[in-house]
Amino acid sequence: MPCALCGQTSLSTISTVDAKSRNALNVAICGGCGLVQQDPLPSEMELRHFYAHTYRTDYKNTYTPKAKHIYRAGRAAIERVNFLRSHGVHGGKLLDVGAGGGEFVYISKSKGYDSRGIEPNLGYSEFARTQYGVEIKTGELCEAEGAYDIITMFHVLEHMPNFESLRMAWSMLNEGGYLFIEVPNIETNDASPHNIYFKAHLFYFNRATLSACASKDFAPLVIEERSNLRILFKRKSRQGHISLPKQDDVSHIALRLRQKGWFEYLLAGGGIYKPFLKLTQLIQEAKVKHRSNLDILNSILS
Repeated sequence: MPCALCGQTSLSTISTVDAKSRNALNVAICGGCGLVQQDPLPSEMELRHFYAHTYRTDYKNTYTPKAKHIYRAGRAAIERVNFLRSHGVHGGKLLDVGAGGGEFVYISKSKGYDSRGIEPNLGYSEFARTQYGVEIKTGELCEAEGAYDIITMFHVLEHMPNFESLRMAWSMLNEGGYLFIEVPNIETNDASPHNIYFKAHLFYFNRATLSACASKDFAPLVIEERSNLRILFKRKSRQGHISLPKQDDVSHIALRLRQKGWFEYLLAGGGIYKPFLKLTQLIQEAKVKHRSNLDILNSILS
């Protein structure tokens, strides 16, 4: 299979097992650009059915979000709004792609953005509309309408079969608009070596490959590298040519993947402390278990 980014066929297998199900799953790295991807990629029809009907139940074990999921999503939403504001994006018409249960749309709308979303999963999109009264359309990005000042994609791009969504985002954004993307960071040292590759994730990015994927349409303004990789992009006035990672970048990501292991994860990545952090998280989430969905978000806002 040719690389989804650069088109080369120099793919080398780096994993053969799905970390969640333990089923066979072939993941490879491209020797031309460094993009890590499933090989082969599933068809768009298979993906559309998976995300509309089974993804949330497979990975969250529920058709609609539970209180703990709302609490986590609400806290993440506040932090993402603060990120936008800290970099000068204080308002505007916003579209959240892959809006999930609608927590970011509700939180950002409460903070002054003119927000709405689009979400392919039937249960989650209906939940958002009925629980929070927000505008969440059930469907794919290609079904969204209108022009926007900000488009957000949080843990979405790694699930899409190609990067056409970036072209669509460019065409839907107003001149000078922003694209805010967050994806898992393949270079992070705080992910267990046995918990990295999943059926639901088609691509795995670092700053070089994510920037390259968007380079025809967007220029990176702010890059934040932690467990997750965040890039705030500015819309280019004209679509240009792709700018692929340099060979040094390709060599770097290949080296980082070889370096990943239990020693790095437990010590440098703080994995040794994760049981204690998990316990703290469980205690916090237990406190909201019997609160209403809207009350959970409003308490986070206040």
